[in-house]
Amino acid sequence: MAIQIIDNFLPEKEFHQIQSILMSNHFPWFYQDYVSESSEQDKFYFNHNFYYDSQPQSDFFNLWKNTLYKLEVKSLIRVKGNLHIKAEEMTYNNFHSDLPFNHKGCIMYINNNNGCTYFKEGEKAVEPKENRVVLFDPSIEHKSSRCSDSKIRITINFNYF
Repeated sequence: MAIQIIDNFLPEKEFHQIQSILMSNHFPWFYQDYVSESSEQDKFYFNHNFYYDSQPQSDFFNLWKNTLYKLEVKSLIRVKGNLHIKAEEMTYNNFHSDLPFNHKGCIMYINNNNGCTYFKEGEKAVEPKENRVVLFDPSIEHKSSRCSDSKIRITINFNYF
């Protein structure tokens, strides 16, 4: 599966409603000690599991009903939100694969910032832009970076068939 970038993925009104919920002071984000490996403990972040272990894990799971329809999801593996805080300077997380088998994946960018997504196979970096998605096979190695130009970087990861 090639990497595909789609801008303005959701209708503007729907996207801004989701964005306002995720960026509010009342949305529950949960502290994680490291991003992809325990050796990265200086690179903590916050997450929110919307769907995992074959069932919704969040009262906010229904935010993604239209997204899952547009992605033509046949079988959902995981929906996970990630929130990274601003770094003094750009820092990069380690390359990782989400799961060790071929499947479909989508990263949705919730806000504009300079914390790009990189793919080990030499593809260009994908710059976060609100309401942009990148479609790819998450078994290929990829990494994120923390932003230095915004207070936070929020992405939503979808893993599915």
